[in-house]
Amino acid sequence: MSLVAACSSTPDQMRHYSGSGSAPSRSGGWAPASSDSTRAARPVDARGLIAASSEHQKIGRTYTVAGRTYRPQRDDNYDETGIASWYGPNFHGRPTANGEVFDQHTMTAAHTTLPIPSIAEVTNLENGRSVIVRINDRGPFVANRLIDLSRAAATELDYIGAGLAHVRVRYLGPAHEHGAPPERVYQADASPTPAVRTQPAQLAVAEPATIEPTPAWQPSSAPGGQFSLQVGAFSDPGNAQDFARRLDGAGDVWVEPGASQAGQVWRVFVGRWADRNSAHAARGTLADWGVYDARIVTTD
Repeated sequence: MSLVAACSSTPDQMRHYSGSGSAPSRSGGWAPASSDSTRAARPVDARGLIAASSEHQKIGRTYTVAGRTYRPQRDDNYDETGIASWYGPNFHGRPTANGEVFDQHTMTAAHTTLPIPSIAEVTNLENGRSVIVRINDRGPFVANRLIDLSRAAATELDYIGAGLAHVRVRYLGPAHEHGAPPERVYQADASPTPAVRTQPAQLAVAEPATIEPTPAWQPSSAPGGQFSLQVGAFSDPGNAQDFARRLDGAGDVWVEPGASQAGQVWRVFVGRWADRNSAHAARGTLADWGVYDARIVTTD
């Protein structure tokens, strides 16, 4: 198998995160952030992030979420453009699809089909910034989105405020099984077009305190409710459990076995409501958890 061992170019304009809190150290651990926001930062060495073997990577079986089917596969030449979103507080501290703990302040990402863990380069085509991320989660589960970046990675690509960005995603290779996320830096476009891309100022970014919000609709979910939301259907029970764990905190979440024309499936459900209108209102709030177009179903 042929693996890309490094980025296509060496970054020559880099910014190192120097806001309050901590920053990644060169040894892969965590060290206090420097107060000197203008100091030079070494480029992220993608070669050091890529494992020699891909045997530990998880690909997974075909699965369906919110009516859309995803087919995970290995593609060493993956290079796609599309829409990136980001996720943060609602998932902070929760397990990712491969069992790691999601930290919104590190350079990670979620992808629907690439093997995990993987290393990828993501470029914001609207301003020329590029970052290196560790893909360790599944998502985003909406038809027109390509990748979900952590809050940190989206901050480096400068689209936190906009919420979405047009990006290019390149697969670089398998990440180390127990490796740390890349350092928090971005590569700036060396030759930006003035009318479209400008070199951003070197500003410290203050991260908000991590608060796990309680969904406003959660109290309306009752054990005896007749209506629920089906948010996924999986041929692999392990994938169903992983997805259910990711939604832990969104309300009452459970997995039930069932049958389809394709054979045995495991369906993931969220919440129980006494009437369809309440379930419909709850469905709209699941976008905060990366789930769109959940199906309203009746339960026994």
